[in-house]
Amino acid sequence: MTRRRQILSAAILTSAGLVSPFSRSATAWDAYCDIAIVGGGGAGLAAAARAGALGLQVSVFEKMPTVGGNTRLASGYISAPWPRFQTPLGITDSWQKFAADIKDNAGPTGDSARIGRLAQESTRTLDWLETLGLRFMPGTFLVSGEHFPRAYKPMSANGEGYIKLLVSQARAHGAVIETGAKVNELLLDASGQIEGLTVVSPQGIRRIRAKKGVLLASGGFCASDAMVAAVAPTYEHLTHDNAPGCTGEMLWAARKIGAALVDMDKIQCQPGCPAGRTYRVRLHNEPNRFVLVNHQGERFIREDARRDALRDAVMALPEKQAFIIVDDVGLRQYNQLIQKETVLGVETGDAFAALTVAELARQLHLPQGALEETLSHYNDAVAIQSDRLGKDMTFCSPIVTPPFWACYAAMTRHASDGGLKTDVDGRVLRPDGTVIAGLWAAGEVTGGLHGNNQMGGNGLTDALTFGRLAAEAIARH
Repeated sequence: MTRRRQILSAAILTSAGLVSPFSRSATAWDAYCDIAIVGGGGAGLAAAARAGALGLQVSVFEKMPTVGGNTRLASGYISAPWPRFQTPLGITDSWQKFAADIKDNAGPTGDSARIGRLAQESTRTLDWLETLGLRFMPGTFLVSGEHFPRAYKPMSANGEGYIKLLVSQARAHGAVIETGAKVNELLLDASGQIEGLTVVSPQGIRRIRAKKGVLLASGGFCASDAMVAAVAPTYEHLTHDNAPGCTGEMLWAARKIGAALVDMDKIQCQPGCPAGRTYRVRLHNEPNRFVLVNHQGERFIREDARRDALRDAVMALPEKQAFIIVDDVGLRQYNQLIQKETVLGVETGDAFAALTVAELARQLHLPQGALEETLSHYNDAVAIQSDRLGKDMTFCSPIVTPPFWACYAAMTRHASDGGLKTDVDGRVLRPDGTVIAGLWAAGEVTGGLHGNNQMGGNGLTDALTFGRLAAEAIARH
C-alpha cells in the first residue's frame, strides 16, 4: 500500500469511528497512584516532593538510568527577588520588576500571566527550598544572561544539591521514583480526560492509572539533533550541553492527544565547545569576571549582553567561535568544580593557561600584541567605570593576576524555550485554549514563558517553581 493510500485509509477509518485519533485506556491497570510524573529532573522532583508533602501518592518515571536531567548539570544559579540577601547589599528589587524584565526579554510571545505567576512565586520557591534544608552561599550574584543582581547559588556544586534534596524529600513522603522507565503513551478515557499512561521498562509494558492526573516534566529537546533540525534548523549544527535524555518525545505524545505547542523554533544558546570537541569549560557564568574576544584578540560585544545577542554575535563571526579570558583571581572566585573543569580542559586542549598574556595569546594564535592591548583598555575601563561597549562595570574586576586562563566560546544549544502551552497552574492547553483535563506540565517541556531570550538563572526558577505549583494545583483538583 502506498503512503498516500495509507493516510487516506486511516482518515476514512477515523471519520467512520472505527479508529480513534487518541489513545484510549485499557480496562485493566497494572498499578495505581494519585499523580504520575514523567521525568525526574528539577521540575518533576520538585513536584514529587511537594505533592508527597500534601499527602498524594506519587510515582515518578525517569527514562534514563539516573535522575537529575539538566538540573543536575546546571550551574546552580537561581533567580528571584529575595530581600534577605539583596537588601543588605543596597539592592532594591520586586516581583513586578522581575516580571517586567522577563517580559522585556521574552518579547511578544511571552505569556504575561505565566510570567507574572513565576515572578510572584519565585521568592516563595527559595524560601521553600531553604525550609527543606538547602543552604545558599552568602551574597547575590550577577550571572550570564541576567541584567540585575538577583541570582543565588547553593553551597553544593552546580545543580547537585537541588536533586539530592528533592529526591530525599520525595522519598521521605513515600514517592516511588523509577529509573529506566520510559513513558511512551498518554491514555485517555472516553470523554477525552487523561486517565494514565503506558510505561516501558525492564519489567515490561505497564499501564499506570493516575487518579488525580499526569504531570509532564520530561525536559526539553536540545539533545535531539533530529528534533532541532525539524523545528529550529538554524541551530542543528551546534553542539549541546544537555543531559542525554532531553530528546522531546513527550512533546509529540502530548501533541498526539491534542496539546498545543508554542515557540518551538526558539533555542537558547550559551558559550561551549565547538563542533568536533566534546568537553565544555564554563568560564562564562559571571560576566563581571571575563572578557570575550574574537580571533583578532578584540572584544566585539559587551559580555553582559542578552544571551540572544551574544549568541548572534558569536555565530556571526567568520570562525563561529570566540575565546573567554579570565585571570587567576577570576577563576578562583568560581566554585571548585568549575576550577577543576578548567584545569582538566587544559589537559584535553579545551582550555588554555599561561603565566603571561603574550603567551596565552600565542597559544590562541591571536595577532601579536592584540590581547595585551585589549586587556589594557578593559582594565582602564574597570578603573574609570566606563566601558566603550556599554558593559556595566559596577561589579567588574580587572584582569591582571597570572596565570591567565582561556577557553573556547562557540555557541552550544543550552535550552529549548518552546514546548507545551499551559496556563498559570500548569494545565496543558489545546490550540483553542481549552484544558486537557488531567494533564499538567512544568519546566523545560513547556513553552511560551522565556520567548526570545531566557534570562540567566531563570531555567531553575521556572522548573522548581512551576513543578511546585503544579503539585499544589493537582492536590486541589
